[in-house]
Amino acid sequence: MRDKVKFVAPPPLEGAAIEIKDLTYVYNPRSPFETRALDDVSLTVMRGECFGVIGQTGSGKSTLVSHINALTRVQRKHHANERAVLRVCGIDLTAKKPDLKGLREKVGMVFQYPEYQLFADTVREDVAFGPRNLGLGEEEINARVREAVRLVGLDYNEVAERSPFELSGGQKRRAAIAGVIAMRPEVLILDEPTAGLDPEGKRELLSLLADIRRTTCPTMIMVSHDMDEVAENCDRVAVLGDGKVLGVFTPGELFTRRDLIKSLGLELPAATELASCLASRGVPVRGDCLTESELLGELIEAYTGGER
Repeated sequence: MRDKVKFVAPPPLEGAAIEIKDLTYVYNPRSPFETRALDDVSLTVMRGECFGVIGQTGSGKSTLVSHINALTRVQRKHHANERAVLRVCGIDLTAKKPDLKGLREKVGMVFQYPEYQLFADTVREDVAFGPRNLGLGEEEINARVREAVRLVGLDYNEVAERSPFELSGGQKRRAAIAGVIAMRPEVLILDEPTAGLDPEGKRELLSLLADIRRTTCPTMIMVSHDMDEVAENCDRVAVLGDGKVLGVFTPGELFTRRDLIKSLGLELPAATELASCLASRGVPVRGDCLTESELLGELIEAYTGGER
């Protein structure tokens, strides 16, 4: 069995990539259907970290990340946002006319099932779409396309002139991610990145994202219902509920709060559940292991003195 690939954090970068303070968003304001999707949210995402966002359906996760890439605009006229701060890669999104073109260059978004967004006649044209919209020259566009296709583990010469719809399911997802990477974003937002994948496909995609984080995009935001994914890869995790931030924790802190996880309708990481069960039955392992590798290390230490 091959080892699971974990995101390896790059060297820390100074400063905040994203600053959010006192941000509120209301759907259908002043109507019987008014819903407060974000309620006085404050968060900071530091440069170089993988930041998780979790919560139940309807907790505000999608509304939050759509603000970060300006698909949803700050409600400047809403009285609750009078003191709101939303700054992404130095761009003030509360401004009357924010620099949206600059934001598109700095923030990339990989939606759930990104392969559904493929549209061009060839893979090369699809990956080139974003850079071309930035107004880059053809030489730069071609260089970015080649680099992005290589980074996602596809053979450029093999796939460049093929229709993206002729690719396998895994290749389609890689090609779609290449189109985002070709923009060379400073921040990459991942919305349920492994949704619909089998275990092997999930492992391969997380390996790909680990490579991208090491080489081109050190700051990532991961929205996920998969607590194994969160435990393995995130440096800090924001928990949302009813539009509010219920807390920001390291994975180690988060998964000791079993009542909170249960209240969200989520499961503990499989390794944590197993470690807790073993510890309760007298097996000499820590009950708070987060990952399979941690639990395996505990078992090896307990029964072999650290020798394999």
